[in-house]
Parts: sequence; C-alpha cells; structure tokens
Amino acid sequence: VPVLMFDRTGKLVKSFGKGLMLQPHGLHIDPEGNIWVTDCGPFYKEGMTPGRGFQVFKFSPDGKLLMTLGTKGNDTPTPTTFRGPTDVVVNARGEIFIADGHTPRPGPTGGDRIVKLAKDGTFIKAWGVGQDKKNGEVVGPHRLAFDSQGRLFVADRGNRRLQIFD
Repeated sequence: VPVLMFDRTGKLVKSFGKGLMLQPHGLHIDPEGNIWVTDCGPFYKEGMTPGRGFQVFKFSPDGKLLMTLGTKGNDTPTPTTFRGPTDVVVNARGEIFIADGHTPRPGPTGGDRIVKLAKDGTFIKAWGVGQDKKNGEVVGPHRLAFDSQGRLFVADRGNRRLQIFD
C-alpha cells in the first residue's frame, strides 16, 4: 500500500512506499518536513502476512526512504520492535514518540505502550505498559499530539480516555 501525495487541486503528485506496508495507520509530518508513517500490522488474523507490518517509516519530503524502525513481521514489543504502531510524532528536538499496540489485533494481548526514541532511532524509554486503567497505563494507544507547552497527548483508546504526559 503506497502513500499518495496530492496537490491542492486533488491532482496526484507523487506515490511512494509501495510494497513496504501492510496496514498504514498513522501519518505525521515532522518539523523538517519529513513524512512518518506507521504500519500497525494486521487488524485481524485473516490479514496476517508473513514478513510484513509492525514498522515505522521516515520518508523525505520527496518520498525517499530515510529510516525504518522495527522489524517487519515481528510484533514482539522490545526496544527495537513494535507490537502494532498506530501513530508517531516528532518534537522540535527530533525525538520520536510512537503509540504502540493497535487493538483489535490478532495474537496475544499486552505490551501496549508509548515509546520514546532519539532522533537517530535509538531507544530511550517506554511507558504505559499494563492492561489496566491505572493512570499512566495504556491499552491500544491510538493517536499522539503535542500541545504548545510540549506536553504529549495520548488517545488511550482501550481505556476510553485522553492522557497527558510531560
């Protein structure tokens, strides 16, 4: 599934990323104009495709692949792999934040989290792991956004709430 770029009149300008993604889900344009896309993997068992999904891609404004995070086809949450990344945002310092843990999904539950990476993709930390409604835990985090104060807003889909982190 490619990313399609249109101009203001609706004319197709560019297509890129074909063959990389199974289920593109989140899209973000960072402060430098780069385009980030999350591939959350399959929603249902019928969509399982060996060697596809569970990655985050960074493209240049022209559609050139600059960075790939995660391991295609591997949905085990570790510092270098993802459970089901649904969204990505990059702050002014270039730090990368990923909402990880799409629901529904085939396979086991658990491992849902927010992942923070350095500009070069190096793991810094993860939080929110848990399958409860405790403050700070997430289930199926779905959308991310920063406010003008630099706080991270997380749409905690499984818990039906919005959480705000410093």
